[in-house]
Amino acid sequence: MKVIKQTLLILNCCFFLNTTAQKIIDTIAVKAGGYDIPIRIKLPKKTIGKSPVYFFVHGGGWNGGDQKEVPPATISGDANFLVNELGVIYVGLAYRCKGNNATFADAINDLEASVQWFFDNADAFNADITRIGFGGASAGSTLSAVMAQKYPNCKVYIGAEGMYNLVDHDEKQSPFPNSEARKIYGLDTKEKSKIASAFYNLKENPPTSLLLHGKEDRLCHFTQSIKFADKIREAGGKAKVILYDSINHTCLAAIYPDVFKKSVLEIAALFIEEFQLKNKNLDTIKLALDKQLENQYPLINLTEDKIIGSWKFKNELLIFKENGKGEQKMNMNTIEFVYKIENDSIKITSNNQDVRLFFLRKSKNIMYELLTQNKENKHRQLNFLKQ
Repeated sequence: MKVIKQTLLILNCCFFLNTTAQKIIDTIAVKAGGYDIPIRIKLPKKTIGKSPVYFFVHGGGWNGGDQKEVPPATISGDANFLVNELGVIYVGLAYRCKGNNATFADAINDLEASVQWFFDNADAFNADITRIGFGGASAGSTLSAVMAQKYPNCKVYIGAEGMYNLVDHDEKQSPFPNSEARKIYGLDTKEKSKIASAFYNLKENPPTSLLLHGKEDRLCHFTQSIKFADKIREAGGKAKVILYDSINHTCLAAIYPDVFKKSVLEIAALFIEEFQLKNKNLDTIKLALDKQLENQYPLINLTEDKIIGSWKFKNELLIFKENGKGEQKMNMNTIEFVYKIENDSIKITSNNQDVRLFFLRKSKNIMYELLTQNKENKHRQLNFLKQ
């Protein structure tokens, strides 16, 4: 791998480090397999002294990527609160995926190289690399849990809807990763799967871990988090598992405001303790969360006039008319439906008698469908935007 010169980074970033505005830096960390591997860095607005660093690995089933580029580096919804209120540097890491004809081992190499690039440039970011943490969501949790065991200075690990044991794995309970995905991503043998499983590769006294999981997860069964936590404790580490009722594979999305708020506060509390963040408490984060999440909750006292009009999700358009009637337009087809407002929800029944459940968010420009029928996606939400 070819590491990008440190001087390029410093030239690009000095401007940001001397401002009080929010600082997000997107650049290329390394080159691997003919691809640029991007990195996204979110810096605190104001800090006193050097800041601890949290590396986040995105999910996505290891899908994505093509002959030209890898999937982008992303940061999760908790970043604003951890960065702005706690002064933590939040780093989104990228890696080659199945669409790049890559393997799990390639992905680990990309992540290691990007982390090293950040270490080499730590002074430019005023980063304290003696205090680092790793985290990830879904497929990113598998990668990040392995990464967290590689660094002596890793103090914390955060896993959301994670998969940590690829060997003792029942595909009926946890469809991810299926046999096809394993084959494509270089995990087609027990030996390779074991190497890729943090469950079998914990270091002595592993980092303090927080594992978030929905009890209705249809991709990665929540028992993965329970068993991984037990394994961490056996190795001398501390681990906490938080399980959410009626949540399917989404623990860090603001569209589930109560779940998101609890997750962020739990992460923040762990950071304050393990990163030894003095003069930091949860009060300011609670206030910031309440302010941001207010409009995510369902509107009460719902009336027909608030929903009349057109609402769109991808290629589906719902048109609500007066007197409880409406139309669904999708793929050049039009289906009539009737709707009824009941207990601050909207129930839609179409000609084929399918019943769908909707809620209007307090912002009044987003109506979300709560999926109740589809087994794989049950309890998930789809946001329809006001047109």
